[in-house]
Amino acid sequence: MRSLRLAPALGVGLIWAFLILFLVYPLGRIFYDAVTDEAGRWTLANFHDFFTDRFYLRSLWHSLILGVATVITSSVLGIAVAFLLVRYEFAGRSLFGFLTIIPIISPPLVGVLGFTFILGRAGTVNVLLMDAFDLLRPVNFLYGIHGVVLVETLHLFPMITLNVVDALGKVDPSLEEAAESVGARGWSKLWRVTLPLTTPGYVAGALLVFIWTFSDFATPLVLGVQDLLAPQAYLNIVQFVDRRIFRMGIVISALMVLLAVLFLLAARHYVSIK
Repeated sequence: MRSLRLAPALGVGLIWAFLILFLVYPLGRIFYDAVTDEAGRWTLANFHDFFTDRFYLRSLWHSLILGVATVITSSVLGIAVAFLLVRYEFAGRSLFGFLTIIPIISPPLVGVLGFTFILGRAGTVNVLLMDAFDLLRPVNFLYGIHGVVLVETLHLFPMITLNVVDALGKVDPSLEEAAESVGARGWSKLWRVTLPLTTPGYVAGALLVFIWTFSDFATPLVLGVQDLLAPQAYLNIVQFVDRRIFRMGIVISALMVLLAVLFLLAARHYVSIK
């Protein structure tokens, strides 16, 4: 009996130990290194170096643009798929719903490599186009920020789809019927009634898409894009040669965590207002 009473306490203790070891300590170490110098003295010089470096500021700006662009494109695709799954009956709907979540459960690196095999310079599409139209050089479908947006969109739109599907399932049909009774139909009903009711679910999905895109370094590196925060954090930390560059990677990591928390708080505040 005593062992049974101790089991819950032991489980809670193990959970706390896990969180402290693999979450609190790493984050604490990142922020400590970001605000100290080589001698361990407190300083904000590292952040000053970041915000006075044009390359890092450009990387920050590009990361924000990439996140917003991916949220927009993922929203268009994700919401459309969600409405298709919830509001329409068609053959193979269950299979279609299952296929839409495959991108999100597959490893990101596998997805971007798959795109390079299909749309890369030596990919299947370019080989067919060059043979069919006698092109002198392959079409650049992927390599650049546009390619990152494409890959991230097709990988992450299920996050919005799943959240919007759940939100649509909770919408009271009587509200839409009441809107129709006062003349709101079609797009008017969609924009004024249905979509506002799905706001909490949509914002949760959009936030996940933004943070994932903002922090993804593998996809940009494979597609040759380095002027983003996440790739710079990775490259600066793994080089182990220049201590200043290494510490700048730590600063970038700390800033990314702070920005992610700010985005989360802003999203929660927006949902509470709505």
